Amino acid sequence: MRLAVLDEHPEWTRHTRAERPAATPPDGAEWRKLLDGYLAGWAEGDPLKIIAATAPGYRLDDPFVGLFTRWSLPQYFDELQLRLAASGPLVTRDLAFVLHGPMDHSSSRLGLKFWREAPRLGLTGIATIQVGARGVIAETTAYDLNLASDLLRRTA
Repeated sequence: MRLAVLDEHPEWTRHTRAERPAATPPDGAEWRKLLDGYLAGWAEGDPLKIIAATAPGYRLDDPFVGLFTRWSLPQYFDELQLRLAASGPLVTRDLAFVLHGPMDHSSSRLGLKFWREAPRLGLTGIATIQVGARGVIAETTAYDLNLASDLLRRTA
């Protein structure tokens, strides 16, 4: 008597390394697309567009404003606007950040460095961005010391 359960199906059998099909590396198109959406969101000062390009567990670490998750990101823009209100009334496009890069042309998506500037505010600095398969994982910023960053830092 032969039981069908005991038949070896091809997907159940073990293969030697030489017999295994070669894995096809991902081309990276998806994470690059998400990164482009993330950069566009910052360029427009649009927290919803930024959130759409982030992965679960995303965090933004701004040493002068605070630590934010993907769900508290709109509060980052509110806090930024509140702290810089002494310079005059601000509109959404004033809070846009342009990220140029990546600067080091590294192939690792876990440590891409960008030059970060808010041209209408005078804030400049560096952003280190980590990107995963599901979107941007984290961004850490560091500012150049100038009058605008001094104003942001003093209100912290």
